[in-house]
Amino acid sequence: MDLSLLAQLTVSGIVVGSAYALLGVSFGIIYATTKIFHLAHAAAYAGAAYAAVWASNSLGLPFLAALVVGLAAGVLLGLVTEILFYRPMRKRNATLLTIFLVSLGISVAFPNLLQIVFGPDNQTLPRPDNPTIAIGSVTASRHDVVTVLVAWTLITLVATFVVKTRFGRSITAMRTNPTMAEAVGIDSKLVYTVVFVIGSLLVAVAGLLFTTKGVATPTMGLAPTLTGFIAAFLGGIGSQWGAALGGLLLGLLSSWSALFLQADYGPVVVFGAMFLILLVRPQGLLGKAAA
Repeated sequence: MDLSLLAQLTVSGIVVGSAYALLGVSFGIIYATTKIFHLAHAAAYAGAAYAAVWASNSLGLPFLAALVVGLAAGVLLGLVTEILFYRPMRKRNATLLTIFLVSLGISVAFPNLLQIVFGPDNQTLPRPDNPTIAIGSVTASRHDVVTVLVAWTLITLVATFVVKTRFGRSITAMRTNPTMAEAVGIDSKLVYTVVFVIGSLLVAVAGLLFTTKGVATPTMGLAPTLTGFIAAFLGGIGSQWGAALGGLLLGLLSSWSALFLQADYGPVVVFGAMFLILLVRPQGLLGKAAA
């Protein structure tokens, strides 16, 4: 085995896995609290990217200001979905399947809206230079380092907020027993609003991290949303660190598979690993087994 190649693939896997971890936490905190399979998360991912591109190219804002506009757009899209779509449906006692179908519809319709507004061509966000850092035979770009630092800083902040703060404990209570939580005075609307803000902010960051190295496309949000779903379930629903671990593991496995397989087979390795792990631990790596 080529050890230098293994080291390089490990570094690449950590970078990709850190982005997957961020996606896992963003999807998991919404699903664990609301039980909504939030495929419309894809709209916040892509919307943040396109808003940043628009702010930079059309308004002439500097790079960091354009990113702030993108973050705001991603959070706004998540809130609009919750307040204008999900909340009225819950009020009318809609089933989770019905809400999922609405979410699916949004995830399909939003890329078409982006194509109408911005056209089908890829959009590029002007960005600063991205120098490469080399340690021995292993290389990483400045963007890679920023991705890892930003992802794990945000994951740590969210996990600490949920576990250590009073409002975080309200989120945990809504996950565990929403009826009892409301009976003791916890405002479910406020809790749901906050988790959508947190989840949408995290997925917007992930979308911007991708766009600052790649390009924005209308359909860019769906695959990362599905990756976040896989990471959240692999790590264990309700556990921020579990979702993060699931995402990191997905990134490493996908990268390491290049040692033995062509790149096209990476998804097969990921889904195969998920199947085997959930077969042994249906509750996920750090999830709690049902009583």
